[in-house]
Amino acid sequence: MRPCLLFLMVSTSPAYADLEPGNWEISASTELKGIREPMQTTQTRCLTEEDARDPGRIFGGTPGARCQFTNRNDTGSVFTFELACGGQPEVRGSGIVRYAPHSLEGELELSSAQITARSRISGRRLGGCQR
Repeated sequence: MRPCLLFLMVSTSPAYADLEPGNWEISASTELKGIREPMQTTQTRCLTEEDARDPGRIFGGTPGARCQFTNRNDTGSVFTFELACGGQPEVRGSGIVRYAPHSLEGELELSSAQITARSRISGRRLGGCQR
């Protein structure tokens, strides 16, 4: 599994406690079962107003991953979901993300026949977007 799978989430209905648009830093720490050192990834992204209204849009999909999201629930500050991604190997997982206007944190677990990955995700608003 690639670190980019950490950023898989689905678009949901509009949230009640929207994230604030602007420049965001999103980080993930992933532990693979049987590997000692966690993988660290960080990305910076400018969130539009449309992105900020929907916490699932922040992470975007991995092109070609063909993921189906089920059991989605967004309370306005907590987003939970399950997912199944086709391909070889098939990947299944679940996650939870807690969010507020300037921050987010969450956990994601993905597994296939060969490997299990557990990720901790965090994000924070850095300020306005640089154009």
